Amino acid sequence: MSVEESFLRCTACEQDAEHEVVYAGRFVSQIRCTGCGAVTRLDVSEEYLPDLRQRISSKPRRLMRRLRRDPGELASSLPERTLSKPLRMAQEFRTVWRSRQDG
Repeated sequence: MSVEESFLRCTACEQDAEHEVVYAGRFVSQIRCTGCGAVTRLDVSEEYLPDLRQRISSKPRRLMRRLRRDPGELASSLPERTLSKPLRMAQEFRTVWRSRQDG
């Protein structure tokens, strides 16, 4: 799960404002207006699982590419990323689950 900020027109308050855009994998699953607080959740559950399978199957290839490009960076970041991955995946699953419940 990642959160990006974007300047959008809110469908609730009809104002141009900063919005927090939440991604589950490669899909936008939630948009929150920082002006009025309105939240829009998008059900991405149907697209998410096939995308997750593709991300998992391509991980070894992506790691090898990073290893060739910058072995030092990979060696220094891999332990921390490996330990934090379960939490990051749990947050991503929770985001998808919420989008399914509200979508």
